[in-house]
Amino acid sequence: MSIYGAVFEYERYNLHQDTPHLKAPPRYVIAFRGTILESETILSDMKLNFRIFFNILPGGRRFMHAIQTIHTMVVRHSEPVIWLAGHSLGAALALLAGKTMIRDFGFFLEAHIFNPLVVSFPLEQLPGSKMLKGVFRITRSVIKTTVATVLKDVKIQEDDPSWIPCLYVNPADPICSEYIGYFKHKIFMSKIGASQIEKTGARTSVRSLLVGRKGTSDSSTEPLHLLPSADMTINKNKPTESKTAHGLHQWWEQDSVLRANWESCCIRPYSEGKSGKLLN
Repeated sequence: MSIYGAVFEYERYNLHQDTPHLKAPPRYVIAFRGTILESETILSDMKLNFRIFFNILPGGRRFMHAIQTIHTMVVRHSEPVIWLAGHSLGAALALLAGKTMIRDFGFFLEAHIFNPLVVSFPLEQLPGSKMLKGVFRITRSVIKTTVATVLKDVKIQEDDPSWIPCLYVNPADPICSEYIGYFKHKIFMSKIGASQIEKTGARTSVRSLLVGRKGTSDSSTEPLHLLPSADMTINKNKPTESKTAHGLHQWWEQDSVLRANWESCCIRPYSEGKSGKLLN
């Protein structure tokens, strides 16, 4: 079995106890790697990617082992000193782990998610006006919600909006760019009072309509990108021959380079009176 993650410890963590006015760094970071296309790892990694695509990642051995490790660390050291992190395939593990720790154990862990996979058509990558894409998203939500309501009697379980993971995406990356469109659509539907349609449509896939069971939606098998809120950073640096839009190394640039090419937005539930904002 290949190594898919690691627990990092900040040995000088105790030094920050004398600066309570500043946010303390984590004592431990539990980080998960992305896909490695090498002979020792490619089969197991691609199997996990397929599990993500079909929304069955929770049943995998790697995920169960990750949850056991995270739970042991939290019980031993407490929530505030532990952060989750991951890139690409590892981002999916970290994101699902964060959701699971809240749902099953009530633990809220800070999470930093880099280039996470969106199991949805990358509409943001297609040419066309923003209005046309918006109309398409609204129509899709309405149709899926109508069919789901008639055929499946779907009842949506509300996510806890107080967990706000930090997402890091690049609009030129087809793997994660649809997060931008997803939150734009969520904000718009909230503003016009159609949040329930958006939520039901987002949780309803063609596969679930064909083979899913009637009743309450199971949050453990829903698409990973479904989040009620997020603190999202958009890296607008253009990919080069040596640095792709999906690569983790794009987040290692000097602050002076990144500052001019980042956009940041905090997406919070509209029910709180704030719809969030995406900068253009």
